[in-house]
Amino acid sequence: MNLPDVMCKTCGAAEETAVHILIGCNFAKRVWEEITSWLKIPMVNTGRNISELLLEISEMPRSRNVRKAIHAVVIQTLWKTRNDRFFKGKQGVIQTVVEDIKENTFQGMKQRSKFRLISRQEWWDFNVNLQ
Repeated sequence: MNLPDVMCKTCGAAEETAVHILIGCNFAKRVWEEITSWLKIPMVNTGRNISELLLEISEMPRSRNVRKAIHAVVIQTLWKTRNDRFFKGKQGVIQTVVEDIKENTFQGMKQRSKFRLISRQEWWDFNVNLQ
C-alpha cells in the first residue's frame, strides 16, 4: 500500500493535521503574531487547540463589542488559512495573508454589523471605538 506523505508541506516539522495547519505550523504562528500585533492583544497561545484559543480570546479584558470584533478576526484568520491551504494548495506570503484578513474583516464589519461608520484606516490600524 502506497501512503501519501502526511508531513506538513510548509514546515515539514509535524504531521499535517487541521490543528497544525491552523495554529501549530510556523507559518500559522507567524500569521498569528502579525494578527495579535495588529489587534493590540497579547500573543495567543497557539500551542494548544482551537477551542482553547477561542476561549482565551473570549476572556480578554476588552469591551464586549471589541471581543466580538476580535473573535470575528480570529475566525476569519482560521478560515482563510484553512481554505488557502486545503483548497488552493498555497500558503501565501504572511503580509498578503494578513492584509487579506484585514480587508475581509473590514468588509464584513461594514456589511454585517452596526458599526458601519468605521473607516478602512481606523480598521486597518485597529483604532476603533466599538461602544
